[in-house]
Amino acid sequence: METGNVLERLDVPLVLCVGTSAEQLAAIAEATQGRAAVLYLPDQRALRTALDTTIAEAPPLLTAHPVVEHGGLRLDPGSRSATWHGAPLALSAREFDLLSALAGEPGRVWTFAELTTHVWGRPYVGDTQAVVSAVKRLRRQLRTAAADLGVESVRGVGYRVGVPGGSH
Repeated sequence: METGNVLERLDVPLVLCVGTSAEQLAAIAEATQGRAAVLYLPDQRALRTALDTTIAEAPPLLTAHPVVEHGGLRLDPGSRSATWHGAPLALSAREFDLLSALAGEPGRVWTFAELTTHVWGRPYVGDTQAVVSAVKRLRRQLRTAAADLGVESVRGVGYRVGVPGGSH
């Protein structure tokens, strides 16, 4: 597994604490001011187990994805292009990946954990901020180019795409 690619896609720093005392964890939390994902593991055996499990369950970094066409939306992962009724959408790489996940299964509600794993390629550790921020940026882009295409919140669960003329 190429860990460099996964680490480059982190939106927040990841602090890994192994065998850290409660006082040290409190100091880390204070120093990062909530701007980092903190993963605590009690010992090296737990670290090895977590890494082995994560690597075994991680989706491949390179997978073949079909073109998504839903309503007036067309997403082509091969060319990384997105169009709405034929007009190009100017999306960042993260926005494209997020919209591809959401539109790839119309009507499906994606949880924060599923989006974190699928779009960011990392395990979910309870921090929703990266997903929430990315959805806000995607919504902003869609409002300017495709006002009737949107990302819907499903309270307490996650998000789904709303495509006029589609199934949801």
